[in-house]
Amino acid sequence: MFNRRDFLKTSAAGGSALALAGTSRLGFAATTANSYDTLVVVYLRGGMDALTLLSPGGSNSNRAAYETARPSLKVPLSGTGAGLAIAADQWRLHPRAAPLRDLFTASKLAIVLGSGMPAPVTRSHFDAQINMEVGLAGQSSGMGWLTRALASANLPPTVQIPAVSAGSITSTALLGSTESITLGSGADFRIDSGSWAWNVEPDFRTTAPPGARGIFSMLPELWGGSDPLEAAGRQALDALNVIKPIDFGAYAPANGAVYPDTDFARQLKMLAQLIKRDVGLRVCTVDLGGWDTHDGQGNPASSYDYFGNKVEELAKGLAAFYTDLNGVGANNYAATTSVVTMSEFGRRVRENDDGGTDHGYGSIMLALGGAVNGGQMYGTFGGLTTAQLFEGADVQVTTDYRRVLSEALIRRLRNPNVYYAFPTYSAYAPLGVFQGTDLPPQNYDRIFGNGFQ
Repeated sequence: MFNRRDFLKTSAAGGSALALAGTSRLGFAATTANSYDTLVVVYLRGGMDALTLLSPGGSNSNRAAYETARPSLKVPLSGTGAGLAIAADQWRLHPRAAPLRDLFTASKLAIVLGSGMPAPVTRSHFDAQINMEVGLAGQSSGMGWLTRALASANLPPTVQIPAVSAGSITSTALLGSTESITLGSGADFRIDSGSWAWNVEPDFRTTAPPGARGIFSMLPELWGGSDPLEAAGRQALDALNVIKPIDFGAYAPANGAVYPDTDFARQLKMLAQLIKRDVGLRVCTVDLGGWDTHDGQGNPASSYDYFGNKVEELAKGLAAFYTDLNGVGANNYAATTSVVTMSEFGRRVRENDDGGTDHGYGSIMLALGGAVNGGQMYGTFGGLTTAQLFEGADVQVTTDYRRVLSEALIRRLRNPNVYYAFPTYSAYAPLGVFQGTDLPPQNYDRIFGNGFQ
């Protein structure tokens, strides 16, 4: 796809990237919270065991069936490793998810029960992730759902960085996007090629002989033509021009936020900096893998708790991110930033003989942010008796994951084209997870909706 924003960006003069350095406000810290919203999608890769992150509580009628199915892995109600009661003890969060419990209690975190892709049912990591990230009931598109969301958003052409895939690999949800950059570390996003003589100011802030020019200042002159490769190069230079002046290492998180020393937290910290710099971020993706717990899952009541380590990494990272953004008044970036977590599927209800759980079906989603109607459970839980389980083994999917994401698109990003983002989805019906105004859901006319009319 080639839309109006692409056309305007790639038709610019070859020296536009350097010109922006002195004229664009995007390279400098914003003085107020952004006028637009940012959606951060966190993918918990590997099939997160939702029944250990969120187990039935003492007042939940499913508790007995849960304890029967998980004699070794259950999160206890009392004693060492006891779960954290929420929702009138209908549910218990994992004991190492205390930061999530606090956010839930503060009405900033919501939990969606029984989430997943209704069809086709697959327990393959590869198939399930592809299905969810392209937003279709089947692998029939080379374009991610966030790519379609961006293409139909009609963003101003002055937005330099609408999307970031945090990590070393571009998220499939942004597959096919000409609007996104893949960014593992802000400090590493630079040109690092050619002989040492090319690596001079303004490339690496090093002292250089008078008149010396680095590769960053030379490339705009070399990429002045209309060739698609040169056009793509100029887009990359635009992004470099915005990110290069930022001193990521000197960043001091706000409100006493402390990011853990993990890749996941470092990527969230980087996104927080970009959000505060007002670079135009509308969507971001972050991965947290390691949830494929077929064996050695661990137990919060014992000294070995592998799953608990992952929960703590998730909980502390998200809590630091929210705290960092949660300013006062005009500096409250949390009010315009929403986080959604998702996983390709849940795990089997019954534990296996290797101290783990096998691939299942229904899972949960978390929604975090100042514009989230938190402190509540959304959707319905299918139950844990054999008759209530999908194929007698798995938690039922009772909430289409696209229902949650569509609501975020409409209410927070103000993009009504949810039937274009999710072509096989219909009958938009918000759960009420996010604050905002509902727009009539629609498809997207790619001929007349791209600005050429």
